[in-house]
Amino acid sequence: MSKFLLVVFDGLRPDMVRPDTTPNLVAFAATGTNFLRARSVFPSETRVCSASVTTGCLPRRHGLVANRIAHPRDPRRSVDTGDMNLLKSLEQDAGAPLLDARTLPHILHAAGRDFALLSSGTTGQTYVLNPEADALGQLTLSVHGPQYCSETGRALLARLTPPPAVPADRAVWLADAYRTHILPNPPDVSILWLCEPDTSGHYAGLGSPAQIAALHAADAAFGRLVADWRSGPWADDLTIAVASDHGHATVTALHPIAPHLAGTPAAGATLMAGSSCGLALPDASGEHIAAVAAWLTTQDWVGSVFAADGIDMPEGVLPRSAVLVDHPRAAPVLFTLRASNAPSALGLAGTTLYDGNLPVGGGTHGGLLAAELHTVLMLAGASIRRGAVSESPAGLCDIAPTILGLLGLPGAAAMDGRDLAEARHDGTAPEASPAAESWEAAGGEYRQRLGRTRLGRHLYLDDGRRG
Repeated sequence: MSKFLLVVFDGLRPDMVRPDTTPNLVAFAATGTNFLRARSVFPSETRVCSASVTTGCLPRRHGLVANRIAHPRDPRRSVDTGDMNLLKSLEQDAGAPLLDARTLPHILHAAGRDFALLSSGTTGQTYVLNPEADALGQLTLSVHGPQYCSETGRALLARLTPPPAVPADRAVWLADAYRTHILPNPPDVSILWLCEPDTSGHYAGLGSPAQIAALHAADAAFGRLVADWRSGPWADDLTIAVASDHGHATVTALHPIAPHLAGTPAAGATLMAGSSCGLALPDASGEHIAAVAAWLTTQDWVGSVFAADGIDMPEGVLPRSAVLVDHPRAAPVLFTLRASNAPSALGLAGTTLYDGNLPVGGGTHGGLLAAELHTVLMLAGASIRRGAVSESPAGLCDIAPTILGLLGLPGAAAMDGRDLAEARHDGTAPEASPAAESWEAAGGEYRQRLGRTRLGRHLYLDDGRRG
C-alpha cells in the first residue's frame, strides 16, 4: 500500500539548496522530480502556509489569512495564531472551526487511513496542520511539551529523550524521532515539519554562519532518514516529498508603523504588523477603506497596497482578490513594507523594511518578493520519475491533492490545488499551458505590479512589489 511522508524545511530558500549547505537534499533531488517553479501563498507566513498545506486551498478558502488576525467579534483585538491556546479560544468565541476547508487528516480519517504529525514549529502552527488530532485519534508530536501533543503524541513523547532547548537541535531531534520511532512502521501519511532554517534565519541572520550550521545539521538528519528509508522495508511503498513553506528576505531597517497612523485616515485602526501588514478599521465603510488605502500609497515606506473588493478602488491600489486572500477574516486594507530585489550584505537577493522584534540583518517573510514566494518542492520514491525537472508551476495547495492522488483517494476536486501527477511514472503533464498574468495599478507617483501564473483553474503568485 502506498504511503507518503512530507518533510518541510521551514523558510528554506531554493538558492540555499546547494552541495555545500544541503548535500543530502541535493542528492535526494537527483533521485526524484524537482519542481523549479514552486510557490508560496500570500501572505507568505508560516501559519497561513500551513493551512494551505493541510487543506489544499488558498487563504481565500481556508480563512487563516495572516499570522496575526483581527478577532472576528472585536476588531480592536488581534490574535497571534502562533499560540495553540489562543486559537482554541478563538474557535470557542467564534463558535466555528479554525479553518473553513476540510483538512487532509480529516479526509484520511474518513477513508480509514491514518496520519501522524511531528512538528518543531510553534504550537499554533502545529495545531493549524491538524486541529482535530485528538478527536480523530491521530498522532501529533510537538517539541514544546505534552500539553501541545495529542494523546498518542504524549505517549510517544514519554518514550523519547526530552526535546533540546535550542531550535536547531530540536529540528534534528524531531527528524531522528521520526526515523527511529515512526519510519519502521509509518502511517499512511506523515508530516515532519522542521523549524529550520527559519528560526536561525530570523534571529541569527539570513545566510549567517549560524543559519548555515543549523541548515546543515537539519540536512544531515534528513540524510539519515533517507538512508534508513532506502535500506528498509518501505523503500518501494513510501513516497517522500520535501518542501519549504516560504522563503526569506533580509531586514535592512526597522520601521515602526504605529507612529505614522496618528492624525491620518488610519487613526484608530488595529494594526497587524510585520513585513506584511493589515489594518482592521473601526469604520468599515467603503469610503473609509478607500481613504486609508489611498493614504498608504502616499507613504514612501509602503510597498504593495490591497483593499477589500467591491469598493471604489483608489488609484494605485489592487483588490485583495488579486493576491487570492479575499476572505471575510482578511483585514480590509493589506499592505507590505517597502522591499527590493537588491542583494543583502551577504549577497542574498531580497531586502525589506520590517516592523517587529527581529534584528537588522535577520530574515523575514510575509511579503511578495520572489525571495519570499519562491519555495522548494521535490518528490522521490519508487513511483516517482527519477532525475526529472518540472517547469510547470506548483505550490503549497498542490501537496494535499498530490497525496490523495498517490493514495487513490477522492477529495482533491474540492481543493484549489492540483495533483502533481507529472511527477509519477504513470502520470501525465498538465493539459493546460502556463499563462503569465500581470496586475498593475498606478496613481500619482505610486505604482505597483503583481505577477501571477495561471495553469487552467489554478493560480500561483510569482512576485509583487512597488515599482
